[in-house]
Parts: sequence; structure tokens; C-alpha cells
Amino acid sequence: MLSIKVYTFVPNFTFYLIMKPFRLFFTNRRNLTFVICLLLSVFIWSLKKLSKNLIRELSVPVTVINLPADKVFLPSAPNYVRITVEGNGFSLLKSYRQNATLTVDFSDLQEVGEHFYTLSKSSKDKLSNTYLSNFRIRSVVSDTLQLYLVPKHTKKIPVVVHLNVEFPKEYQLTELRLLPDSVVASGSQKVIDTLTQVTFQYRHKRPLKDNFGETYTLKSTPWVHYNAHKIVMQAFVDKVSEQELRVPVKVMGVPKESQVKVFPDEVSVLCTGELSILKTLTPNDIEVTADLCEATDNHIPLQLNTHKRRIKVAFMKETSVDFLIRKE
Repeated sequence: MLSIKVYTFVPNFTFYLIMKPFRLFFTNRRNLTFVICLLLSVFIWSLKKLSKNLIRELSVPVTVINLPADKVFLPSAPNYVRITVEGNGFSLLKSYRQNATLTVDFSDLQEVGEHFYTLSKSSKDKLSNTYLSNFRIRSVVSDTLQLYLVPKHTKKIPVVVHLNVEFPKEYQLTELRLLPDSVVASGSQKVIDTLTQVTFQYRHKRPLKDNFGETYTLKSTPWVHYNAHKIVMQAFVDKVSEQELRVPVKVMGVPKESQVKVFPDEVSVLCTGELSILKTLTPNDIEVTADLCEATDNHIPLQLNTHKRRIKVAFMKETSVDFLIRKE
């Protein structure tokens, strides 16, 4: 009977075969001494080379600040200034590693064409003092910047926090406070027109029956600036009860020398909140209004509001009223 033997290489054995020449090389004392001397020589040569003054051309990213108050930038490609510098190798190596940015004041620029600017003589003199202070700047090879300036537009937009939270039975969110509840955004009209609100998220895995809060950071971008950079959210959770109140309807927008009568003249409102607050609640704490300017087909829609905090109100049945108008 024919038998076939199959030989497979074990990974560890393969690694051993690969590393064996290196092990034999480094176990030889003469070889090891040679490698150490070679590394020391390279290290000493590098130190001597880096300690000498070198001349190199650097491409430095530029950030322009202090624009005119009524102007903003449109998004564009990054701008760079190319300069020739002289300095020791250690300083050059450090500059490559840090990747620093040159900050230029807009008043230090000269306009040379539509959307094109160059560094003024005074700004070139400042380079040695504000950037690459360890170098001597021999020359500015290229300093043309392409900048797109447009009128600044502002817009007030609301702050919204979406809550992904569950509450135990009989507990509800009774109030959500945001400080500030809106921010002013400024930028180009094209960018500002796309903004409708500032949105944040809050998530909690377990049901909550205690008050909670969060502080959010709102960062400006190169294209949008916000007048506030910190948003504080406070959420109030209460064990709630319910109470029904009959509230009179207040008619708004009645023409002069006219009388308006609505049917019904009071409606039922369901109030939900913490029991101690409900006990002190009266119809005077709730406002139900009917604006005659919004009337259609002898009906006026109702609006409901309360100045009381940590109380929710809702209509029980009626959401509109009928009306009769009589001129005197």
C-alpha cells in the first residue's frame, strides 16, 4: 500500500531559520563591535552636521487675522509663504517637526490684484521677530496670498438639545433650560443661509428620575463665528401629578368700536407637574388666548401659555372657539 508523507513548516521553525544568520552574525564579538562603532560614527556625524549652519527653503502656512469688521473670508485653498532661512540643523529639524503657522495681520498686507495680496515691507521685517526666531531669514521667495473677502452677514439661530432619555413611571421632564437658548452666527451669506439651528445630543442608558445637566462647547470655524462658545443645559425631572383647571379665553386683536363674544368663553386645561407646585396653581397662572387676526370660518384657534416653571399644560378638548362680532 502506497503511503504519502506530507511535511509542513511550523511558523516558529520558519522564523528560526530566517533569524539564524543574524544570530550567528551578532554572536561574533568582532561583528558586534563593528556594528556598535558604525552606529556611534553615524550618531557623531549627525551631531556635527546638525550643529552647523544650513541654508534651506521653507514653505510656511499662513493665517491672516484682524480682518475689517464688515468682512469675512470665503473658503479657499491654504496659503503658504516660501522663505529662505539660515540656521543650525537642530532648529531646522525642530521647525519641520512642529509645523508652525505664520500669523499675519491683514493691515500688513498689500493688495496687488483682485483677491491677491503680498506682504508689505513692514510685515517682512516682522517675520524674524514673530516666526522662526532661531533663524536668519535671508529672503522671501514667494509671498503672494489668494484671499476671497466678502461682506459679513449675521443671523440669530436657536440652540436645540435632543434628549435620548427615559424616565421611570410617574416621572417626567418638567423643564429644559438652555443658557443661552440662541446664538448669533456671522460669516458669508452663502454659509449663513445654510444654518437653521445649533444642535446637541444628550444620551443616558438608564432611566433618570433626578435632575441632570451638561455643558457643551461651541467652536467657531474659519467660516462661521459664534458669539457664544459655551452652552449650559439644565433638565428638571419631577414625580408628577395631574390637575384640571377651567381657564377663561382672552380675545386679542379686537377692532376699535367692536365687541367680540366667543363660545365657549372658558376651556379645560390639563396641568402636569410636581404635586407641591400644582397645589398652588390657579387659572391666573395660565393664559388661553384667541387672536381675531387668525380667525377662519367663524373659528379662532387657541394659544396656550404659562409663566410657571416646571409645569406642562395642554388642552383637554377645545383647541378653537366660535365667535360673534358686533360693531357698536
